[in-house]
Amino acid sequence: MGDFYITLKPDIDYQAKMSFIGQFPVRLDVKNRAFMPAGFRRQIQQAGEQTLVVRKDYFENCLVVYPASQWQQEIAGVRARLNRFDGNQQMVYRKLVSEAQEVQLDSNGRLLLPKSLLDKVGIKQDALFVGMEQTIEIWNPDVAAGANQQPFMSDGEFADSLKKFMTE
Repeated sequence: MGDFYITLKPDIDYQAKMSFIGQFPVRLDVKNRAFMPAGFRRQIQQAGEQTLVVRKDYFENCLVVYPASQWQQEIAGVRARLNRFDGNQQMVYRKLVSEAQEVQLDSNGRLLLPKSLLDKVGIKQDALFVGMEQTIEIWNPDVAAGANQQPFMSDGEFADSLKKFMTE
């Protein structure tokens, strides 16, 4: 029998990836714990992730939860572009890393969210978990639905933008 070879494409990551999708309203308890939506929790556990990283989003008024492996990839990309001799870049990196906090799911599938981060995005008791494929966003439901900040498009805006995006 001859040798059998499989050629892997270098631009594809063949590791099993978590893909978080959907929107789930949750309620925080008095200790700022929220139940991780079951589908998200199952993916995290199946991937063997023990640690999650949470920080305020760079551009939106929400929190972002990264599986630790995804956070490491993100930080590695930033670090690769970082000029350690540029003071401004050092300050950006310092803020990026120092405002992130490691969290764990407890045995009941709850996530203890740091009060300092919840305060930054105005989450009190109710929250909206939004799957963003490789990360999970946590929104104040009032902000997500508000007219002042519209992180979510209406169905019509979505259809128009998708059509334009896909046909250009």
